Formats: sequence, C-alpha cells, structure tokens
Amino acid sequence: MPRRYLNLTPLSEALASMRRTFPPLDRAETVPLRLAVGRVTAEPLYAEYSVPKVDIATFDGYAVRSEDTLGAQDQRPLPLADCARINTGEVLPPSFDAVVMIEDTWDDGGTPWIRKSAAPWQHVRHSGEDIRAGELILPKGHQVRPFDIGALATYGITRVKVRSVRVGIVPTGSDLVPLGVAPAPGQTIETNTLMAEAYLTRMGATCRRYGIVPDDPDLIRDALEEAVAENDLVILSAGSSAGTRDFSRDAVGALGEIVFHGIAVRPGKPVLLGNVGGKPVLGMPGYPVAAQTVLREVVGDLLAWWGLAAPRGEELDVRLSRKMTSDLGFDEFVPVSVGRVDGTCWATPHPRGGGIQMAVVRANGYLHISAGREGIEAGEEVRVRLTVPPAMIPSTLVCIGQRSPALAELQNCLSDTGYLLHCCNASTMGAVLAIRAKTCHAASVCIPETEAAWNDLVLRYLPGVDLLRVQVARTELGIISAGDLDTDNLASLRFVNRPKGSPARILLDAWLDREGVDAGRLAGYENEVRTPGAVAAAVGSGFADAGVCPAGMAREAGLRFTPLGYESCELLIRKELAGDDGIASLIRTAQSPEFRERLRSLEW
Repeated sequence: MPRRYLNLTPLSEALASMRRTFPPLDRAETVPLRLAVGRVTAEPLYAEYSVPKVDIATFDGYAVRSEDTLGAQDQRPLPLADCARINTGEVLPPSFDAVVMIEDTWDDGGTPWIRKSAAPWQHVRHSGEDIRAGELILPKGHQVRPFDIGALATYGITRVKVRSVRVGIVPTGSDLVPLGVAPAPGQTIETNTLMAEAYLTRMGATCRRYGIVPDDPDLIRDALEEAVAENDLVILSAGSSAGTRDFSRDAVGALGEIVFHGIAVRPGKPVLLGNVGGKPVLGMPGYPVAAQTVLREVVGDLLAWWGLAAPRGEELDVRLSRKMTSDLGFDEFVPVSVGRVDGTCWATPHPRGGGIQMAVVRANGYLHISAGREGIEAGEEVRVRLTVPPAMIPSTLVCIGQRSPALAELQNCLSDTGYLLHCCNASTMGAVLAIRAKTCHAASVCIPETEAAWNDLVLRYLPGVDLLRVQVARTELGIISAGDLDTDNLASLRFVNRPKGSPARILLDAWLDREGVDAGRLAGYENEVRTPGAVAAAVGSGFADAGVCPAGMAREAGLRFTPLGYESCELLIRKELAGDDGIASLIRTAQSPEFRERLRSLEW
C-alpha cells in the first residue's frame, strides 16, 4: 500500500500553529545555586542583606578623621596623632570617616606621617553601596550566567526557583547502535538525541534520553506513551518521513492528533508535530543536519515561547562569495564560513543536505534564505547568524577548493598560531574563480605535475594576477587492480573512474592515449565516483576491477598499483595579500618542518 506523503506547511505558519496549540507552561522547580547556571529564573531574586553590611576600607592603610588631616602638604607634612591601622575589607571604626593608603604615609619613630590631606569618606565603601537588602538582583526570565552565581551567593541566595520544562527524547531505528559500539555495515551510531540533549539543556530544559527503540510500531507507541506521561515535551528522533520503516506518524496518530506533518524548510522537511494528551510530540528527522535545523528553528522556538532562553548567536552583514539558488516557497538554512578578506567579510557556503554533518562542523555560521527568495546573487549583502563569537572572524582564514586530507593537518598545525583555517569544498575552477574575485584568502587546487595542466587549469583564468604557489602535499597516483594489469586485458576489466577534470582522470586519459587504448572500450569508464576512497572501496570489494587512486590507499587495501604520475596539492595566494599576518602565518606553517614531518608520518 503506498505511503501517504507529507503536506508541507510554510515555516511561519507551522510555528504560529505550534504556539496556538501549546500555550506557555507555568511550571517551575527550585534548584541549589550551583545547579542554576543556564536555567531561567521563574521569579525575581532579591538581596537577603546589604553588601557591604557596614562601612569598610577599600585599601590597606590608616583610618583617620578627615578634619585632622587638613593642611597636610609636601612642604608641611602632618603626624597622625589619632588613627587606626586598617586592612582592605575591614570595618571602619565609628569615630573615623576616611582611609589614607599605606603608600601615602611613612613611619617616623612609630608615628605615621602624611603629606596630603584626606577628603571625607576617602577610600571607604558605604553600607549598601553594592546592593541594599531587598534590592533586585535578577529579574524573572533571566538566564543565569556563571558569573551571576558568585553575586547571588554574596547576596545571600542559596537556592533558585527556575522555569522547568521536562523533555523526553526517544531514538527510533533498527539500524542504530549506542555510543561506544562500533557500527557494523548498515548500522549508525545514535547521536541525534545526544546532540538534542546538549542543545536543549543549554536553553535551560531538563532532558531525559530513552533507550533505542527498533522500527516496530507497537514498541514505538509504547515508548511514546511512557515518555508523554513523564515529560512536558517529547521528541521522536527519526521515523518522521514517509518511508516503509517510518512509524512516528502512526504512533502519534494512535495516541493523539497530528498538528502538521512536513514543513517547507530545508533541511528538515519531514518534521512532525502531534498533540498527545495536550502535550507536544515532535518527530525529528534522522539526518543530523536536518535534526539540527529542527532543534534550532522549531523546538527552540517552542521552548522560547514557553519562557526558556534560546541560544541565539550574533548576526553579521556580509557578502555572499558565490551565487546560490533556492526553491521559492522553502525556507532554507545553509552552513557558511565567514572570513574577512582584504577588508571585506565574505560568506562561503558549504555543501547543502541533511546528512552532510561535517558541513556544520566546518562552518562558523549559517545563512537563512527566506521562502520568498529564489536565490542570492554572488556579491549580494546577506545577514549571517554566527555560531562562534564575532571576535573569531578576524582570525579566520577561508580556503576554497579541493579538500585534501593534508589540508586538515595544515588546519591543525595552524591553530597553534592563533588562526583558524576554514576549508570550503569547490572544484578547481571554483577555487580559481574565487581567487580571481578575491573572496577567499587562499585557493586549494590539486593538479597533475605538468606545465600543461598548470596553464590549462589555472593560468588561463587568472591573467595578470601575481600568484604565490605553496605546495601542501605531493601524492603519487596510479591504477589499482586486484590482478595484473596490461593493455591487452584492459577491455575485459570493469573500471570505476573519477570526475572529468580531476588529476586522476587527466593522468588516466594521458596514459590511455600513450598506450593507444580507446577509452570507449573500457567498461565502466563513465562510472564516476567522487573520492579516491570510493575507488579503493569499489576495487577492494570486487564491484570494479580497476580505478585510479593514491599509492597509499593501494598499499592499505593490498591491491596492485601501476604508477601514472603525481598530483600536487597547492595553495594559491595573491601576492598583494601575502603581507597579511594571517596569510603569512599560513604560508610559514605550510612550509614548516613540523608540518612536513606530520605529513611524512601519515605517508602523504
């Protein structure tokens, strides 16, 4: 029987419907002060007593009567006949109204002398100067910060009444294994509930993660019923789409009603919201980035509506480095890396998709393309919400191009200099055009070590641009195969190929041309995969007989290797930007003995 598909509700309408259906809770709990960080106050907090309780000294010295010091000057110092030695924080004796710092006195035979008169109440903190008994410390609705704790303790607060929302998070899926268990082929480590707990706890919610529930409608319904009874909000992780093993809708529908199923947002489209016994049940997509979007834009919105504190990052107006398309009617959230290049802040998008989790890890912000836009032009000013402190942007270097594993090690080494390297994936052409447009600090290109390749792939597109070439890594490429390889048996082999324009493809085509082999005779020549690891996996598993990948991968897989040549992974940098401290640090790090030794240890 065909599965019903999702009815997509616009994001704004979905959020409005959610707020109408689930009005704010009025629930609170009292917690010890040390556990109050991150929680939101449910009532105002007032000082139990004045601080300081009495007048105290603010410096070490002597308590004096200010009138006794009148007339003291350099040429006419005065002895302090009536005074009392006092230390910082000690109570000012009742008969005195000022403190003279010890540095402004000297001792002569046991009598202190001064050469400057003291004003009334000099260096004295009056009773209640910091706060008076009964004065407001924190208002209702304040998210308690770490430094608030010390002040609250100082003012006599030992327990805090905070807003309370209990969130139950239920992971579903027969393919899931818990954290700490190595997944077998076809299995996935269950991480979404861990991520949800971390994010929602930061908002001030109290979360409980339940055990993994297999793809069984009855078991999911039982787990949901238990979680609804114990919590104010329940999140079902995975199972909210329209596949044959997605049972969240059926479970929610059996116990309550569906508010909406599917919203016009990317990633995160399959989100489900139900009402079970007056409590919200949210079906969250299984793809990690889609789950993050739902947590931030939907669950976070509901908890903020209920009075918790949504962790919102700073917003920054920047320019978009390359054109982006988007479907009209969809709100889209795209991870980006922001860096300041030659005085202008540019945002470079990372790959889109609900399952590309590393795109979010590598990003330092995200861009919201509203449902009313079909796309954004390159160079257009956009507003980005940062996921890091704004102070980190000036120390962020953006590299656009092919993401060689060696660049990850360069990024690691560069962090010791105080700079961060963000690598945004793009083709060689995309990297070269980014350097031409000055939207990045460096472009990474992987090209065959031939003058023709350098001229055809780089120089022809950068006329008049003075470039620095910094080699990051040099990799030997060749044909891997399970058995012997010669030109006579090529036609009988099944190939797996790399995309057009890649060094592997260029070197293979050159080799076939030298050997006089017609590429059209090769079975699987048009079968392209994105990564060298996919080539090694295809040949190692028997899916293909031959393909091109690095020598190191051939050794690891125990496959035969026929050398074709070398590819060079290089950073291209405009010479006029080389004086920038961050770029200079990048160049020094790439040329450093420490980085080279690291690559040798990894056989790159």
